Amino acid sequence: MALSIPLLLVPGEPDRPYTVHTHRVRWEDARLAEHGTRGVAALMDAARAGLRMVSDCIAAELADADIAVIQHPDGAEAVARVLCDAESCAAVAARYHRDADEDIEAETARAWAAEKLGHSHVHVLSLREEERTMPGKTPANLLAAVLAAQPERTGGLSDRVVPMLDEAAHLFRESGLFHDRTPEGVREEIDRLIRTGRKPYPVE
Repeated sequence: MALSIPLLLVPGEPDRPYTVHTHRVRWEDARLAEHGTRGVAALMDAARAGLRMVSDCIAAELADADIAVIQHPDGAEAVARVLCDAESCAAVAARYHRDADEDIEAETARAWAAEKLGHSHVHVLSLREEERTMPGKTPANLLAAVLAAQPERTGGLSDRVVPMLDEAAHLFRESGLFHDRTPEGVREEIDRLIRTGRKPYPVE
C-alpha cells in the first residue's frame, strides 16, 4: 500500500509543510522462503522499490528510505518511508481523502516523522475545515490508530503500549484529565511531569 501523508510542523518555519511518502509490503512465509536466507532483505528491497515507483517525488526516488520490518505469525511486512519538504508534494497529498485504514497509516507516519524531526508537535493536515488535531477526531479512533502502530513501535511486544506525546495529550484531555487546558497546555504539562517525575495534581 502506497500513501503520501501531508504534515505540518507547529510551530513551523513558519507552518512549514512536510510529506511522508510511505509504501507497505506484506509477504507470507511461503514467499519469504522463496528467497532463502535473503527473505527479509528481499522484502525490504520490494518496499524500497515500490516507494520509488509509485511516487513522483525526487526525494522518494533518491533518498535512503527508512525501512521498518514487522514480524507476523504467518509472515512479515516492511514499511518504507521518506520525509519530503517539497511544497508540491504537500499540496498533492493534502487533496487526497484517506479512508479509515489509511488514517491509521497516516498516524503512524506522523509519529515516525515527529521522532525523525525531533519535534513533538507534528500534525496530519486536515482535508476539510476541521481542527488540526488527530486523524479520526474521536478518542476511539485515535486509540485504534495508536494500538495499530504498536507492533512497529515496540518490536512486536504485546505487554506494553507506547503512545506519542501528542496522542497521550489528546486522549487524556478527551477523557477528562486536564479538561480545562488547551491541547498545547496538556502537552506542556505532560512534558513537565515526565521531566520532573511528578504526579498530576490534584488527583482524586
